[in-house]
Amino acid sequence: MTLTIKDLLNQDEFWAFLFVFGAALLNWPMLSLAADKQPLFGFLPVLVYISAVWLLLIFFAYLFERRYSD
Repeated sequence: MTLTIKDLLNQDEFWAFLFVFGAALLNWPMLSLAADKQPLFGFLPVLVYISAVWLLLIFFAYLFERRYSD
């Protein structure tokens, strides 16, 4: 039995993957990449990074739920 990406994304494990992926992106090693940088347009880079990751996670969850909801 061959599973395609569409089959994998149609399973409940996608939510677990999204959670683990988000937790990895919002964990210390990734946050430290933007910790000591200069402000971007008056905002701290850490806040810009956290906001961007948060919005991407919400966007992916929205697309998945919209596509596969009954």
